[in-house]
This record gives sequence, C-alpha cells and structure tokens, in this order.
Amino acid sequence: MNFVAASLLLAASSVFAAPANSKRENSISISDFRASATTYSSATMHFVVIDPNYPDDTPTDCNLIWSYGASPKQSARCNNGQYYIRFPDGAVDFHRFTLELERVSGPIAEKGQVSLESGTKWTCVENPEDQVLIRCGYTDVLTMNV
Repeated sequence: MNFVAASLLLAASSVFAAPANSKRENSISISDFRASATTYSSATMHFVVIDPNYPDDTPTDCNLIWSYGASPKQSARCNNGQYYIRFPDGAVDFHRFTLELERVSGPIAEKGQVSLESGTKWTCVENPEDQVLIRCGYTDVLTMNV
C-alpha cells in the first residue's frame, strides 16, 4: 500500500513541476522589415524574427542580397541559421510577393507564409534617390502564422 501512495504522490508532484508556458504559439513576429533594389540589379532585404516558441534563438536578423529579378538562393537562412527564407512564388517583385519562413530544427516544427503587396502596410517608393530603383518597408510589426 505504501508503494501505491508513494507512486501517486510522485505523479502528482511531477504535474506541478511541468512548465506553465508549454503551450505552442502559432505565430512569429517580423519587425524592421525593409527591402530595396538598385538600378544595377542588386536587391537587399532585412527583417528581424521574434519567435515565442524559441525565445533563446530569437530575435534574430535575417539579411539577403541577390540579383533583383532572380530568386535568392534556396538555402538562404536567417543569421542564427535556424530559419530558411524562401519565396515560393519565384523571383521577387517587391510590389507583390510571398515570404516563407521554415524552422530548420527543434522540437516544434514551424513553417509559415505571408503575402505582401505594395499599397498596404508594405509601402514602396519608386526611384527614391539616384541608383535606387525601388525601396519598400513594412510600417508595423508583421505577424506570420506558423
């Protein structure tokens, strides 16, 4: 009988020892999101990922440089190496494109997409200065469901 009582007590104490915030979050935040292309076909993009499911890995910067009108490398990752950056619709036109992020490793699988279109919170300006073809930025914090 003592064995049964001890087993029940051990089981009850392990329930209370479990972390309180073990709930999976279904979205990540993207801030400081901007992009530009030059008249000599160079494109750059920058954003910061904040992932509540991986607070030790984020925030992390994500930076891309590629030839505008072409697709960035399929193996592109954020600076911490934990998020693939993809554009599932192909070559990026800053006026309208889809951004995809996928978590590379970890116990919580994540993959999400968000579509951006100029004229919404994603604003683009044509020829804002010499040798800059287009400059765009997101005026808020973007939420991506994962």
